[in-house]
Amino acid sequence: MKLVGLTLLVVIGILISGCGPSSPGMSPWAKEQKVYGFSFIEGNVVEVFANKVIVQLDDKDVVQGDAYEDKLTNKIIKQSMFISGMKTSLGKENAIVEDVRGNQITFNLKSSKLNSGDSVKIYIPKKTIAIMDFSLIGMENSGINKFAMEDMTTRMVQSGQYVVVEREKLNAILKEQQLADSGLLNESSSSKIGKLLSADIILTGSFAKQGNRWNVNLRLVDVTTGVILSAINEKISGDEFRVKQSKDSSNITEDFEDSQLSIGWIKNVLNKSGSKSKGTIDNTTGANGTKGSYKIEYKLKKQKSAVVFVNRRLRDISKYTGIKFYAKASKDTTLAVNIHDLNYDDAYLNRWKSVVSVGSQWKEFKLPFNNMSLGKNHAQNNPGGDGTFDRDNIHNIAFGIGGKANPMDEKINFWIDEISFY
Repeated sequence: MKLVGLTLLVVIGILISGCGPSSPGMSPWAKEQKVYGFSFIEGNVVEVFANKVIVQLDDKDVVQGDAYEDKLTNKIIKQSMFISGMKTSLGKENAIVEDVRGNQITFNLKSSKLNSGDSVKIYIPKKTIAIMDFSLIGMENSGINKFAMEDMTTRMVQSGQYVVVEREKLNAILKEQQLADSGLLNESSSSKIGKLLSADIILTGSFAKQGNRWNVNLRLVDVTTGVILSAINEKISGDEFRVKQSKDSSNITEDFEDSQLSIGWIKNVLNKSGSKSKGTIDNTTGANGTKGSYKIEYKLKKQKSAVVFVNRRLRDISKYTGIKFYAKASKDTTLAVNIHDLNYDDAYLNRWKSVVSVGSQWKEFKLPFNNMSLGKNHAQNNPGGDGTFDRDNIHNIAFGIGGKANPMDEKINFWIDEISFY
């Protein structure tokens, strides 16, 4: 599946709505965050000499909120508000940005009637920004760095400060230049890509996992000069990052027709306790006359053996009532569908389970969430979990074939297609 939208201005931003204090067990983003776009900012003239005017800008937030992503968004916007060489105006006078040092900006004017101590209104030019995929360091599931694209981009667009480069255009340039969209490009490469995209700024960076904390490193690169406009470093808790930033409330709609797995799916089937399997996209068969499906070729060695096709994208599925899919197998197969959730007040995962029998012909299965039962040994490293199905905090969706309910030492093919919520 193609990436939807643009990634991450990253963790910046974005994704939170609602209002009022949160009650126990509620999503932590129940407090509303607001974005206020503005075209002018006020400041005070610090000094005037020759044709130069130095202005101290007001410290004005664009995103109103005290969550870490709001603070990061504000830092990015503030530290890229003016770029050296950019044309603007001080009051009614045209000016060029000559130097930027934090909130203190030096403007070049042909002539000026401004004096030290004067208040002045400064026009903020809209800038074009290209946002690289951020690298996630220290986490097995590297695909998680694609999360929350639409919501994160929305906050930047709402601010009115940027024109965001389309994702397709960015990908085309990266492919043409044979550069990986990793978020770790150096300033020279960032500047080159930015110029090809007609962008003013490149946002790049990484998230490094350190224990239960994340070290966030962001860089804003001036495309014209290749100079780093700003380097931002923040430390956030792992719980905040996982809960707030990696939620996806969109539908899965995985049909395997474009020969790619959508974000979150683990490409290779997981093998447990001696099972042998291979998972691939099969372009020769699909449900409802289509030509794409996911095929698992497997052999189970013992009762504890299992093969698992899993999606590890963190999700909010609270607006859906169930999961549906089509499946078939070369021999009658018992399939376990597992959904793992994590309650905000409990440290362990719950495993919610439905079991279906799959035959040799394509069949649609619709599994209501309310009919799922709490599986045994459902919590990782703990027999507990709170036993409440928190659909707004889903960590894994897994399709598993285990040795207890299926033949062993036989080569069997299994296909699944058109996975979605309803």
